[in-house]
Amino acid sequence: MTTSDAALCVNLAEAVQFSAEARVNREIMTTDDLIIRMNCYEPGQVTPMHMHPGRDEVFYVLEGHGTFGFKDRDDLPFKAGELHRLPGSQFHQIVAGPGERTVVLYMLKRDYTSVRPDDADEAATAVRLPSEERQ
Repeated sequence: MTTSDAALCVNLAEAVQFSAEARVNREIMTTDDLIIRMNCYEPGQVTPMHMHPGRDEVFYVLEGHGTFGFKDRDDLPFKAGELHRLPGSQFHQIVAGPGERTVVLYMLKRDYTSVRPDDADEAATAVRLPSEERQ
């Protein structure tokens, strides 16, 4: 999607899409300053450990539940209806909980990058993230 002077409305319910293979990551909206993406998870699916250097990330949980896992701190559970801010200085992963599908929106500055830790298991991180740098 591209930015313009026109107003834009996105029906989030229509944007939801799941896959048995891996979590689905979709761009929802982009402005000159901000990008909003949606992750849709089947139970137990994961976004691998990564960080966004210098860019805090804001999550809104639309449905389901799960855990934000961190490399250097305790896990943080989440559930539908909650708004979370994850610091750009922290490696984190997202693990969808069991028993139900999970959908989250996340927002970052448009120029963000994603970096995985040096010790990441390549087999577990085969599905790359948008704007992800390879080390």
